[in-house]
Amino acid sequence: MNLLSTEAVTDENVRQYAIQRLAKLLRHPDDLVYKADDVRRKLAQEKLLIDAQLNTDVRRQFDDVQEGLEMLYSTKGQIDRVKTDMQKVDQLCNRAQSYLTNFDRIQKISVANRNFVRTDEFYRQFSEFHEQYVHVREMLADAKTNFEQGDFNLLRLHYFLYKLEDFRGRAMGFSGVNDADSEQTLAQMFGGLDGLVLEFEQFLWHVAGGIYDLALRNRANVIVQLLKVIETEEAADRAQEREVEGAVLVRRQSLVGGVRRPSMASSVMARGPKKERKVKHYRQKLMDLLRHFVAGRVTEFFKQEAKGLDAVEEVTGFVIDELTFVAEAVAPAFPPNYFIFDFFVNEYHQAVVKNTNELVAGDLEGGAILTLLRWVREYHSALRKQLSIPKDQLKPALLEGREDQLAQEYLDIAVSKIREWITNLMRTETNTFTGRQDAPSMGEDGLYVTGGSVYLFEIVNQNIDLVIDAQRAKLLCDLMAECNKVFQDIGKQWRDLLEVEKIKQIETPESVAEGLVDYTMALANEQIRSVVQAETIRDETGDRLSRSHQERFKAELSQSMDIFMNIAESATQTLADIVFSDLRPITAALYTAEWYQEDLLQPVIETLKDYCQDFQDHLDKYLYKRLMQDLLSRFALSYVDAASGKVKFRKGKSSEKLNLELHRATKFFKEHMDSGAVTETLSIVRILISLIDSTPTMIFLEFFSVKKQYPDLPLALVEDILAKRDDLDKQQLKGILESLRQKSKGETGSSLAKQRTLFSKLKSYPPLGSVSKGRFL
Repeated sequence: MNLLSTEAVTDENVRQYAIQRLAKLLRHPDDLVYKADDVRRKLAQEKLLIDAQLNTDVRRQFDDVQEGLEMLYSTKGQIDRVKTDMQKVDQLCNRAQSYLTNFDRIQKISVANRNFVRTDEFYRQFSEFHEQYVHVREMLADAKTNFEQGDFNLLRLHYFLYKLEDFRGRAMGFSGVNDADSEQTLAQMFGGLDGLVLEFEQFLWHVAGGIYDLALRNRANVIVQLLKVIETEEAADRAQEREVEGAVLVRRQSLVGGVRRPSMASSVMARGPKKERKVKHYRQKLMDLLRHFVAGRVTEFFKQEAKGLDAVEEVTGFVIDELTFVAEAVAPAFPPNYFIFDFFVNEYHQAVVKNTNELVAGDLEGGAILTLLRWVREYHSALRKQLSIPKDQLKPALLEGREDQLAQEYLDIAVSKIREWITNLMRTETNTFTGRQDAPSMGEDGLYVTGGSVYLFEIVNQNIDLVIDAQRAKLLCDLMAECNKVFQDIGKQWRDLLEVEKIKQIETPESVAEGLVDYTMALANEQIRSVVQAETIRDETGDRLSRSHQERFKAELSQSMDIFMNIAESATQTLADIVFSDLRPITAALYTAEWYQEDLLQPVIETLKDYCQDFQDHLDKYLYKRLMQDLLSRFALSYVDAASGKVKFRKGKSSEKLNLELHRATKFFKEHMDSGAVTETLSIVRILISLIDSTPTMIFLEFFSVKKQYPDLPLALVEDILAKRDDLDKQQLKGILESLRQKSKGETGSSLAKQRTLFSKLKSYPPLGSVSKGRFL
């Protein structure tokens, strides 16, 4: 525990800490006998050490406090001594003035002497002004002539010109005593200097405009001279501003105090009068010139090289090359306080933003938008990797933050085109499907196909590839989500069309074109091909995405696969409906007199053989298995559903005939399916047989034995079977039914919802929880 902690330390805290410490040292009862003395000695030594440390720290604190008090006392004494010395100096100054009887005269002679010296210097400079002026003009002319060779010295040229300007300022200041003739004479004499200064500035900015050429020719010395000139003028500007501020301050003080300070007046007299200098702001002008220079280079590149959005990606390389050149050849010549590289980065970026905005001002095609979005990402990535320029430094944002808006525009355009193309494709596909003028196309594996999936995914893959190239994972997920909406519309159209064509085939077969079964198989096969292509895209493309988008993308493709699979299942269900519509007259005659007298199963088997052979040859294997399972289930259910009709179960004969037909049906379906699935599905027919054959005393046990395996076995079905048995009289039937109903009370559809079996698919007997027909209720 840190006893020097700033937190309050209470007696209770100390006590708790002591208990914890002793608990660690004395863990067992025997420690009180064997370790107590050692612990006591150890704690005593620690106490001595802590006491010694505290004593040392307290003594040090007292010494520091005493030293601080002594310093404060000595400082007070020093301040008093300084005050006394200043008073003595003031007294001596007052006495000295009384000793000098001619002090005012001496002061005037001193001022006159200084004025004479200044006048003599001014006269000499005035006499040499014209010669200096001609010399500077010749130097400027030579510099212009030798500009291409770089054989000129800006610093020397500016030095002499600056001296001429300074002399003119002082000369015009001397004339400021209401002497109009002097001012006019000086104005005529210095009249050519303004033109010379203007020529120099034009030359200076001409040099600044060629700063890249100077860097390319390794003439960094000229750039340094240029910047030295600008820094000199900036220093003069700052001096002028300080002088103006000082003059304003003097005027304010004179107005407030009524008199001017002698020190300020004497300093002005010492420097001599001077006309106020015009502030030039050379640095700001240089920055503006470079800004326009960069903007011009970028604009020219957009016009000459990056013509249109197709070549906008060339801009990234251009900007990187330019900024690399600036960093290596231009920036070293500038002083650090210019932050010139950051300045160029900002200006190049702003120029790129401006020209890019002009490119995207009009309506854009989908491909152009993706190109633009891909380029934006590559632009920022390249600047970060090659020049270490973070995206946050580039303001404003490229496209000014319109990436999401453009992505949505692309999505709208892409979905619109996909929907248009798919609508045209569906129109062709549905016309072919309903017309059925020729047999459907056949693939290399002998399966019927329509070819629609090839065109469908060609359209989708084109857009997916474009979005992947643009590196827009979120947009890719959004695209697939929109595609799924289109696929759902396709699925609804196919399901509706299948239903319409099936009804026509069943109700008015003579009025429809042949080949519905073949075309339905082709449609189902095509959906499996679509599932395979969607799965390929999901696995190959999904693995290329980041984890944050991979899950959603794969989920969207899985949904696409489900949509196509649902269409395929609708097609196989249509096939099954067509098959059993052909068998309807036979299934309707089950358990009737005709059934007892004739072999009705043989035409069923023959019909199924014809259909199943076509299905096996021309339907996808997976769908074929699903269809056969559906046909088997419907076959089994038809035997059970038939119990609801006006039929009679004859003791012995019904079960004998059913066992025979069950054997033949099992043999047939096992030729096309797994034997285990066939046995399991046809078990509901065996249950039917057991309920027909059970003795009155065993019916109760038989029923609840079946209920354990098939909890959804409808009681109404059992009642129908028992009521139509010819071996049970009314009294027996009533007793059996009462006992079954009593035992079945409390069973509802909700309690058995998770235990549904094939019995729940019966058409004549709704599952538990549904509305019952109530034959015997």
